[in-house]
Amino acid sequence: MPVVLLIRHGQASFGAAVYDVLSDAGHQQAKLLADALLRRGVQPARMVAGSLKRQRDTAATCAAAAGWDLPLEVDPRLNEYDHIALLREQEEPPGFGPAVSKSIQPALDAALLDWIRSGRPNSDGRTFGQWRDDTITAHRDFLGSLGRGATGLVFTSGGVLAAISADVLGLGADGFVALNRVTLNTGITKIVSGQGGTSLISFNDHGHLEGSADLVTYR
Repeated sequence: MPVVLLIRHGQASFGAAVYDVLSDAGHQQAKLLADALLRRGVQPARMVAGSLKRQRDTAATCAAAAGWDLPLEVDPRLNEYDHIALLREQEEPPGFGPAVSKSIQPALDAALLDWIRSGRPNSDGRTFGQWRDDTITAHRDFLGSLGRGATGLVFTSGGVLAAISADVLGLGADGFVALNRVTLNTGITKIVSGQGGTSLISFNDHGHLEGSADLVTYR
């Protein structure tokens, strides 16, 4: 049966002038990810990432560390929603400096639920439903392209893998928000497809980061 490993990007630069850049910790996380995948015997048949820099750079760093000579495909449907734009639309927008990175989650949860329930478009012109459907379709297309027994790697973001996981599990909007809340940088989510359908085998596996507390990051 084909296997897809959904991988959240490494830590980006929260609070910096440009968020979409891997931090030093993000690069280290991607290297530890490569070690973990090699220990599992993963030899990917395909690799795809969204078009965001943090997604592509996580894939490139991981592939280089693993020694995989495989082209990285790019699918913009795997891009994250614009969380900064959603937060700034709130009545009391939070700050965005590093000091508030650990306390911003309640504001993001509220912003997501407001976006979901309002039906209004985000900064890219898509409603939540349109964004979610695009991510799910991208995943289904990728999974369907893999041959029997093949493994594909998807380097994306927490919201995307939460949307895909919620779809596989048959969860609604609240389930999506709950999954989105706990995704870790370079966490691995495993999805398989067989005669019984598509199944989520593991979610947010981050064992490769354990033992390095400063590398267990949510943003």
